[in-house]
Amino acid sequence: MRAFKDDVTSVAASGHEILGGSVDGTLRRFDIRVGRAYCDDVRHPVTSAVFSGDGLCLLAACLDSTLRLIDKATGELLASYRGHTHTGVKMGCALMPGDAFVVGASEDGRLCYWELVDAQLLLSFQAHRGPVCGVAAHPKGTCVLTAGVDGVVKVWMHSNAPVLRF
Repeated sequence: MRAFKDDVTSVAASGHEILGGSVDGTLRRFDIRVGRAYCDDVRHPVTSAVFSGDGLCLLAACLDSTLRLIDKATGELLASYRGHTHTGVKMGCALMPGDAFVVGASEDGRLCYWELVDAQLLLSFQAHRGPVCGVAAHPKGTCVLTAGVDGVVKVWMHSNAPVLRF
């Protein structure tokens, strides 16, 4: 899997597929069942990438302060999500179970939620002191976890008050 031309910043797995995001501005997907590789050029460095829950799309956090939703079959850009700052630090992204909402991190410490289809920013709140570098959605959609460069991991229960801090 040496198809990347620069640093690989993200890896995800779903069934028989592996997804990698790279500073070279590409999302590369490897189907290990049939031995094929696919490449989507998003033209901006990728710091995080995930599969959608239904397996039909890819979500990429890019260093131009944009999250991009890509159709896995065609490579078409389906939606762009903006309203956060992401220009120099590795930031996380996630899709909530059911794929109705996109969650992204911001270098100013905010956590942002967008509606998937119309890309409207629904909620943004201060989650950490400093950049939020990691985001994960619980598989049942009950909470979101964040990690910050402030050295703290937080669990959020769909409010802007963390219920656990580590």
